[in-house]
Amino acid sequence: MVLEAFLQGLQSFTHLQFSLAVGVGVIIGLVFGIVPGIGGMLACALLLPFMFGLNPEIGLPLLLSIVSVQYTGGSITAVLLGIPGTGPNVATTFDGFPMTQKGEGGRALGAVLTSSGLGGAVSALLALAMVPLVIPMIMAIRTADMVFMILLGLSFLGVLGGRSTIKGLISGALGLLLAFVGFQATTGAARFTFGSLYLYEGLAMIPLVLGLFALTEIVSLAVSGGTIAKASAPIQEIRNVWEGVKDVIRHWTLWLRSTIIGYIIGVIPGVGSETAIFVAYGQAKQLSRNPERFGTGIVEGVIAPESANNAKDGGALLTTLALGIPGSSVYALIIGAMFMMGLPVGPDMLTRQLPLSFSLLLVIVVSNLVGAAVCLPLAPRLGKIAFVPSGILTPLVIVLILVGSFAYRGYFNDIIVTLVFGALGLAMRRFGYSRPALFLGYVLGYLFELYFFMALDLAGPLFFVRPISLSLIGIMIVLFALGPIRNLFERRFKRGARTS
Repeated sequence: MVLEAFLQGLQSFTHLQFSLAVGVGVIIGLVFGIVPGIGGMLACALLLPFMFGLNPEIGLPLLLSIVSVQYTGGSITAVLLGIPGTGPNVATTFDGFPMTQKGEGGRALGAVLTSSGLGGAVSALLALAMVPLVIPMIMAIRTADMVFMILLGLSFLGVLGGRSTIKGLISGALGLLLAFVGFQATTGAARFTFGSLYLYEGLAMIPLVLGLFALTEIVSLAVSGGTIAKASAPIQEIRNVWEGVKDVIRHWTLWLRSTIIGYIIGVIPGVGSETAIFVAYGQAKQLSRNPERFGTGIVEGVIAPESANNAKDGGALLTTLALGIPGSSVYALIIGAMFMMGLPVGPDMLTRQLPLSFSLLLVIVVSNLVGAAVCLPLAPRLGKIAFVPSGILTPLVIVLILVGSFAYRGYFNDIIVTLVFGALGLAMRRFGYSRPALFLGYVLGYLFELYFFMALDLAGPLFFVRPISLSLIGIMIVLFALGPIRNLFERRFKRGARTS
């Protein structure tokens, strides 16, 4: 029965309308992902009214293909301009943009597109294989386990601090404070709003990201003058996209680890996509032989987050189909579209509509591969942006940043937030504080507080005495112990080499 349903799902791609919907969705997703502040969420929201009464084999593939490649599009501006097209593309800027500044933008794009395309495709294949197992696995996860899943992400605050762990922790603490602006998750009490109705909703992510990362980098470029890539950087490196493709093959174990991390976190509803990318980036740095090079422009720093970025979609879709629980915010729109098309939401989807479920999982595979295939030939041309003089590039990008900030929700105050965090980002850059650590604290602070108080109310102070929670605590201990243990062995090895 399962094999027959899989073959029927595969056969859907032979229908012209189905394949055309996927192709159109890929183009829309890439375009909306590239433009800062918009993303696939807005694209799906704009298309949602047209889903009423539409054939599910046209509407759902269209929406899913947009969702599948939006982060691929967002990674292009993250690498070339230091502007994350979407929130989860922030981690790509840590090493992707420095690679562009060194004249290796083409190589970074090759690594990003390959790792994200393959990561998304493989995660959907994992989801296909895990259809019979996913429901009991998800049902085993409790609120207490969510606390430690998010704490695993927060544990990398010091790692993201660059050379100074203390400054990383201070930056992360500031991010946690920013996460507390607005209504408290469990009591509903307003905090740090200063009587402003705008702040009751909290600080929106997109304006914060555009100011903290995008505006900071482009203003720094304007002050320094010249081009993004240094004048001494050989322009032929920009065309060396295939070197980045080979890098993914060379670092296949890193790619595989990051893909599995993204998939597992994607399966768990409510954790958030940012958790996946920061856990993937953090483990890559922790397990690296040269962790001090992360943030300076190394290819491992773009492979890890981009692999996890797209990989979480396979897990998120499986959760959405199996339980009717959106694996992420954008999948809430997918559920809305399913309601509008008269489809069952929940376990019935995997029984009564199993062929369609397989088709949708295969859409993620095809969309990621097609998205990477479309962008790879364009990468050498896109890479030339790094050599555009700052006098031409700066005003255009600043306008793009401010328009993206306003287009997100249509609030003028979002532009003010972007400017304020642009100034904060410049100060942090000047004095060596970590913007990535601040962003991680901001993103995960709200979720940690929400799940912590829920777990405390439900199970009391010993809420962590559970197999999954204890396993996550053990993983954190191992990750923190690896660095000191490795340094100890290296010192003993060097001492032994000198004495001999």
